[in-house]
Amino acid sequence: MPEIVVEGVKKTLGGLLTLGDINIKAKDGAFAGILGPSGCGKSTLFNIISGLMQPDAGHVFIDGRDVTGRTGRVSYMRQKDLLLPSLNVLDNVSIPLVLKGWPKKKARAEAEKHLGRFGLAGFQGYYPGQLSGGMRQRAAMLRTYLFSSDILLLDEPFASLDAITKRQMHAWLIDVFYQIRPTVMFITHDVDEALYLCDKVYVLSECPTVVNLEIDVPFCRPQHGRTIVDPEYSAIRDAIMEALAI
Repeated sequence: MPEIVVEGVKKTLGGLLTLGDINIKAKDGAFAGILGPSGCGKSTLFNIISGLMQPDAGHVFIDGRDVTGRTGRVSYMRQKDLLLPSLNVLDNVSIPLVLKGWPKKKARAEAEKHLGRFGLAGFQGYYPGQLSGGMRQRAAMLRTYLFSSDILLLDEPFASLDAITKRQMHAWLIDVFYQIRPTVMFITHDVDEALYLCDKVYVLSECPTVVNLEIDVPFCRPQHGRTIVDPEYSAIRDAIMEALAI
């Protein structure tokens, strides 16, 4: 799996220096979390990593290759699922393959192979309006995976879900992560979510944004699902909250 390195990235938007000097990394097959206050430029950073936006300075490297400003290398799942209401699940998740030039029939056949892994077996004919929030997010995740399976940028994918559904989605995402082993960068406002899912957490400051804290998480993705019992949990959580100035 590839390594992502963001080096010295700066960006000014609307005359405001939004990203001051960002240096972050996600190692091969790692799950890196990004926390920060609202409006600090987390989504802007993902737009730059995905090539949708050009930084004013700095570079994005994947496996040592400079991909700054180049689209098509990573999968980017935004906060909303953005499923097309007029298409069923199978046609929605097939879109990335069709955009790559696959014939529609072949794209549907390939997408159908992955429905079970993403908890969507039997739902291929359903439309977004017939699905629960969790099911919609699974469909959006599969569509993201089919665009590029080795690097996933996930921008608060579970923010709109209730607490019980969110916890279920965490367990499901961990299972999928261990099956496909992508390199993941994950934006969240939820400290406990970051500590549960991520190997490493970066805490960003207010604008102009810099990295306030970089911390390794020794107890992420526990099989028993109870990170809070780890004696290091409170100390790491407190350090993150202090870096967030909460």
